[in-house]
Amino acid sequence: MRTWCTRLAILLLPLLASAASRGSPLDFNLGGYDKPTVLEGVGKVRTCTVTYLVENYVANDTYAARMQFTPAPTAVPLGAQMPCPTLVPPLVAETALNECRDHAINQTDCVFADMARGFPDKPNLANTAESASRCLSDQASQIAVACRNSGDSAVCNVGCGEDQAAAVAAARNRCEVTHQQACTITGVLPVAAP
Repeated sequence: MRTWCTRLAILLLPLLASAASRGSPLDFNLGGYDKPTVLEGVGKVRTCTVTYLVENYVANDTYAARMQFTPAPTAVPLGAQMPCPTLVPPLVAETALNECRDHAINQTDCVFADMARGFPDKPNLANTAESASRCLSDQASQIAVACRNSGDSAVCNVGCGEDQAAAVAAARNRCEVTHQQACTITGVLPVAAP
Protein backbone atom coordinates (compact mmCIF):
# COMPACT_ATOMS: atom_id res chain seq x y z
CA MET A 1 0.00 0.00 0.00
CA ARG A 2 2.81 2.39 0.86
CA THR A 3 4.52 1.77 -2.48
CA TRP A 4 1.25 2.46 -4.30
CA CYS A 5 0.78 5.80 -2.46
CA THR A 6 4.34 6.83 -3.25
CA ARG A 7 3.87 6.05 -6.96
CA LEU A 8 0.58 7.97 -7.00
CA ALA A 9 2.20 10.99 -5.33
CA ILE A 10 5.04 10.95 -7.88
CA LEU A 11 2.53 10.83 -10.75
CA LEU A 12 0.37 13.62 -9.31
CA LEU A 13 3.26 15.91 -8.36
CA PRO A 14 3.53 17.57 -11.85
CA LEU A 15 -0.23 18.21 -11.86
CA LEU A 16 -0.15 19.76 -8.41
CA ALA A 17 2.83 21.95 -9.30
CA SER A 18 1.12 23.07 -12.51
CA ALA A 19 -2.09 24.05 -10.70
CA ALA A 20 -0.17 25.92 -8.00
CA SER A 21 1.83 27.93 -10.52
CA ARG A 22 -1.30 29.16 -12.30
CA GLY A 23 -2.67 30.66 -9.12
CA SER A 24 0.50 32.43 -8.01
CA PRO A 25 1.40 36.03 -8.96
CA LEU A 26 3.72 36.47 -11.91
CA ASP A 27 7.10 38.15 -11.63
CA PHE A 28 7.20 40.43 -14.68
CA ASN A 29 10.53 41.13 -16.34
CA LEU A 30 10.86 44.92 -16.29
CA GLY A 31 13.59 44.91 -18.93
CA GLY A 32 16.33 46.30 -16.69
CA TYR A 33 14.22 49.06 -15.13
CA ASP A 34 13.73 49.25 -11.40
CA LYS A 35 10.27 48.84 -9.98
CA PRO A 36 8.56 52.24 -9.58
CA THR A 37 9.15 53.90 -6.23
CA VAL A 38 5.65 55.40 -6.28
CA LEU A 39 3.04 52.93 -7.50
CA GLU A 40 0.14 54.00 -9.66
CA GLY A 41 -3.38 52.74 -9.16
CA VAL A 42 -6.51 53.19 -7.14
CA GLY A 43 -5.77 54.95 -3.88
CA LYS A 44 -2.08 55.33 -4.72
CA VAL A 45 -0.17 58.54 -5.34
CA ARG A 46 0.73 59.02 -9.02
CA THR A 47 4.19 60.17 -10.09
CA CYS A 48 4.66 63.32 -12.16
CA THR A 49 4.22 62.62 -15.86
CA VAL A 50 5.16 65.00 -18.67
CA THR A 51 3.58 64.25 -22.05
CA TYR A 52 4.83 65.84 -25.26
CA LEU A 53 3.10 65.81 -28.63
CA VAL A 54 5.62 65.70 -31.46
CA GLU A 55 4.93 65.41 -35.15
CA ASN A 56 6.52 64.14 -38.32
CA TYR A 57 5.04 66.90 -40.47
CA VAL A 58 5.98 65.21 -43.78
CA ALA A 59 4.24 61.92 -42.93
CA ASN A 60 1.48 63.64 -40.86
CA ASP A 61 2.19 61.32 -37.91
CA THR A 62 1.72 62.62 -34.36
CA TYR A 63 3.42 60.90 -31.42
CA ALA A 64 2.79 61.18 -27.70
CA ALA A 65 5.95 60.82 -25.62
CA ARG A 66 5.31 60.27 -21.90
CA MET A 67 8.04 60.44 -19.29
CA GLN A 68 7.80 60.16 -15.52
CA PHE A 69 9.86 62.01 -12.94
CA THR A 70 10.96 60.29 -9.77
CA PRO A 71 9.78 62.51 -6.93
CA ALA A 72 12.25 63.93 -4.45
CA PRO A 73 12.26 62.11 -1.12
CA THR A 74 10.86 65.26 0.51
CA ALA A 75 8.09 65.81 -2.10
CA VAL A 76 4.61 66.20 -0.67
CA PRO A 77 1.70 64.97 -2.80
CA LEU A 78 -0.97 67.41 -3.94
CA GLY A 79 -4.09 65.30 -3.50
CA ALA A 80 -3.44 62.08 -5.44
CA GLN A 81 -0.69 63.64 -7.58
CA MET A 82 3.00 64.29 -6.98
CA PRO A 83 4.14 67.79 -7.99
CA CYS A 84 6.12 68.17 -11.19
CA PRO A 85 9.41 70.07 -11.43
CA THR A 86 9.09 73.77 -12.21
CA LEU A 87 11.72 73.48 -14.96
CA VAL A 88 11.70 70.58 -17.42
CA PRO A 89 15.29 69.74 -18.45
CA PRO A 90 16.10 70.14 -22.18
CA LEU A 91 17.07 66.47 -22.35
CA VAL A 92 13.43 65.54 -21.71
CA ALA A 93 12.32 67.53 -24.78
CA GLU A 94 15.08 65.96 -26.88
CA THR A 95 13.99 62.51 -25.74
CA ALA A 96 10.43 63.29 -26.85
CA LEU A 97 11.65 64.32 -30.30
CA ASN A 98 13.66 61.11 -30.53
CA GLU A 99 10.39 59.16 -30.23
CA CYS A 100 9.44 60.62 -33.61
CA ARG A 101 12.94 60.47 -35.08
CA ASP A 102 13.14 56.73 -34.43
CA HIS A 103 10.31 56.26 -36.97
CA ALA A 104 11.12 59.02 -39.49
CA ILE A 105 12.98 58.65 -42.76
CA ASN A 106 14.46 62.13 -42.30
CA GLN A 107 15.04 63.15 -38.67
CA THR A 108 14.61 66.86 -39.46
CA ASP A 109 10.95 66.15 -40.33
CA CYS A 110 10.22 65.76 -36.59
CA VAL A 111 9.06 68.87 -34.76
CA PHE A 112 7.08 69.81 -31.67
CA ALA A 113 3.34 69.71 -32.41
CA ASP A 114 2.72 73.33 -31.35
CA MET A 115 3.53 75.24 -34.53
CA ALA A 116 4.04 78.96 -35.13
CA ARG A 117 2.17 80.99 -37.72
CA GLY A 118 5.14 80.89 -40.11
CA PHE A 119 5.45 77.08 -40.00
CA PRO A 120 3.80 76.42 -43.41
CA ASP A 121 6.36 78.72 -45.08
CA LYS A 122 9.37 77.47 -43.09
CA PRO A 123 8.58 74.02 -41.70
CA ASN A 124 11.36 73.40 -39.21
CA LEU A 125 11.95 72.88 -35.50
CA ALA A 126 12.67 76.58 -34.94
CA ASN A 127 9.05 77.40 -35.88
CA THR A 128 7.60 75.23 -33.12
CA ALA A 129 7.20 75.73 -29.37
CA GLU A 130 8.67 73.08 -27.05
CA SER A 131 7.02 74.41 -23.88
CA ALA A 132 3.56 74.67 -25.48
CA SER A 133 3.79 71.10 -26.84
CA ARG A 134 3.75 69.48 -23.40
CA CYS A 135 1.39 69.03 -20.49
CA LEU A 136 2.35 68.17 -16.91
CA SER A 137 0.20 65.81 -14.87
CA ASP A 138 0.03 68.12 -11.85
CA GLN A 139 -1.57 70.83 -14.02
CA ALA A 140 -3.79 68.87 -16.44
CA SER A 141 -5.16 65.40 -16.94
CA GLN A 142 -5.66 65.61 -20.74
CA ILE A 143 -3.51 66.78 -23.69
CA ALA A 144 -5.07 67.64 -27.06
CA VAL A 145 -3.98 68.65 -30.53
CA ALA A 146 -6.00 70.77 -32.99
CA CYS A 147 -4.93 71.08 -36.63
CA ARG A 148 -5.89 72.53 -39.97
CA ASN A 149 -4.80 71.36 -43.40
CA SER A 150 -2.05 73.35 -45.07
CA GLY A 151 -1.29 71.84 -48.45
CA ASP A 152 -0.17 68.23 -48.00
CA SER A 153 0.48 68.52 -44.26
CA ALA A 154 -1.26 69.68 -41.13
CA VAL A 155 -0.48 72.74 -39.03
CA CYS A 156 -1.24 72.10 -35.36
CA ASN A 157 -1.28 73.48 -31.84
CA VAL A 158 -1.50 71.81 -28.44
CA GLY A 159 -3.71 72.44 -25.40
CA CYS A 160 -3.99 71.05 -21.88
CA GLY A 161 -7.11 70.63 -19.73
CA GLU A 162 -8.67 68.84 -16.79
CA ASP A 163 -11.06 66.98 -19.10
CA GLN A 164 -11.18 66.10 -22.80
CA ALA A 165 -13.51 68.95 -23.79
CA ALA A 166 -11.36 71.56 -22.02
CA ALA A 167 -8.15 70.26 -23.60
CA VAL A 168 -9.66 70.20 -27.12
CA ALA A 169 -11.10 73.71 -26.62
CA ALA A 170 -7.69 75.02 -25.48
CA ALA A 171 -5.90 73.41 -28.45
CA ARG A 172 -8.52 74.60 -30.95
CA ASN A 173 -8.47 78.15 -29.56
CA ARG A 174 -4.66 78.30 -29.70
CA CYS A 175 -4.65 76.93 -33.25
CA GLU A 176 -7.34 79.30 -34.55
CA VAL A 177 -5.75 82.36 -32.92
CA THR A 178 -2.29 81.42 -34.21
CA HIS A 179 -3.23 80.44 -37.77
CA GLN A 180 -6.35 82.61 -38.26
CA GLN A 181 -8.37 79.70 -39.69
CA ALA A 182 -10.72 77.02 -38.37
CA CYS A 183 -8.88 74.05 -36.85
CA THR A 184 -11.32 71.15 -37.20
CA ILE A 185 -8.96 68.17 -36.88
CA THR A 186 -8.59 67.25 -33.20
CA GLY A 187 -7.29 64.48 -30.98
CA VAL A 188 -7.02 64.04 -27.21
CA LEU A 189 -5.46 61.58 -24.76
CA PRO A 190 -4.60 61.35 -21.06
CA VAL A 191 -1.41 63.02 -19.85
CA ALA A 192 -0.65 60.09 -17.54
CA ALA A 193 -0.56 56.60 -18.98
CA PRO A 194 -3.95 54.89 -18.62
